[in-house]
Amino acid sequence: MLVAPHWPSRYINSGAAKLSRESISSFSVPVVGRQNFDAEAHLLSDDGDVFIAIADGVGSSQYGGDAARLAISTALEFSWTLKTEEIFAKVSDRIQAAAIGNEGQWSTTLTTCRVRGKRVEVGHVGDTRLYHIRGAGLLTRTRDQTEVAKLIEEGVLTPERALRYPRRHVLLSAMSSSGTYELECSDFEVELGDRLLLLTDGLYKQVSKKEIVAASVSSESVSGFLGSLEDLLLSKGVVDDATAVCAEIR
Repeated sequence: MLVAPHWPSRYINSGAAKLSRESISSFSVPVVGRQNFDAEAHLLSDDGDVFIAIADGVGSSQYGGDAARLAISTALEFSWTLKTEEIFAKVSDRIQAAAIGNEGQWSTTLTTCRVRGKRVEVGHVGDTRLYHIRGAGLLTRTRDQTEVAKLIEEGVLTPERALRYPRRHVLLSAMSSSGTYELECSDFEVELGDRLLLLTDGLYKQVSKKEIVAASVSSESVSGFLGSLEDLLLSKGVVDDATAVCAEIR
């Protein structure tokens, strides 16, 4: 979805894209009184490339939080050595292995983002999201793999009716002990000044895209941007674990 009609020309730059530790920030706010089922992490290479991963353990899954943390640690282990498809296959294998002998389901979403120079490679399963922000513009670079999103796409539900749909949280694909998942891979280019925001549904269901763009435009630093998002979230109320990690291309 494109919030702004165009990318501002002042953000177009042909220079080499590199990241520093100051250009990456994150936060995670759990629901009070329970284990945080979200997980995120990132790795920065000596060359300024970055690998980011975010996961949201399925709430109805007994080991959702464990699955999310295992998915993140596995993705980081192979972040620079394997292709995206191979990383997700490793995650699937390890979740299945961990589930052996444990009663209860292991299930989590997983979205990975690898930035090499100006090229971004994305792997995605579930309904965690990647937002690509440039100035006052925002593009959603992932597709929610949910029952309600599919019904909206097919024209069965309108966005308004979808808000009252009783199965709107049902995932069609996840990294789970069943070993079956639908991996979506994509790639795109970034320019200097772009921000890549990965977030779980606990955040994007409470804070709108317009609010996210406004917070980004008014924040010169990534840490200030995420600080504003966290304040917005807390002002609205935390109804689900909410996690975000953002990288700015400098």
